[in-house]
Amino acid sequence: MFRHNLPFKKISLLVATCGGLLVSLATLSQAGGPPPQQGKPVSQPAETPSETPAATEEPVSEPTPAASPNPSGMPSTPTDAPPRFPLPSARVTPAEGGIVIKLVNTTNAVINYQIVGVTQPRTLGEQSEILLQTLPVPITLTYQRPDGGLVLVRPQATAMPGMLQVSFGATTEVAADTKSLEIQEDGRVFLN
Repeated sequence: MFRHNLPFKKISLLVATCGGLLVSLATLSQAGGPPPQQGKPVSQPAETPSETPAATEEPVSEPTPAASPNPSGMPSTPTDAPPRFPLPSARVTPAEGGIVIKLVNTTNAVINYQIVGVTQPRTLGEQSEILLQTLPVPITLTYQRPDGGLVLVRPQATAMPGMLQVSFGATTEVAADTKSLEIQEDGRVFLN
């Protein structure tokens, strides 16, 4: 009886090993393959000293492309990598820890808005404006069109100290649509 179970144990061990291997391969393919190789591959011959400049020699550099100005007038790097942190959309200088916000709706649709923790949800009529007095910073202003239309928001500081004008316009660009505006304690304004 013992001899009779021996082939079964060998087969079950073989099946378990193959199953583990298949699971490992499936996991690697789902994860994007094996990790990248570090250093030089073993199969490549090492460079000879004549091919590599000595540590004290100046390496021969190829000409680098000149930085070209981008639309903002600032020189850009050849890769034009996005900034690590978003730049503020506007800046306003708070007066005595507060600001005034002028909301201007230039669309032919109503805009629902709320200053989180300060006001209840409100409605700004089509082609209208409202002045919100002495709001403590930091604040978050949320807004949306009840008809689901996209909103283009343009915040800008005004000549009056401590006042920010926020203009709502219509857009067809999904990337330009935002849902909230945040004003930080130092007056930086960010769209989200």
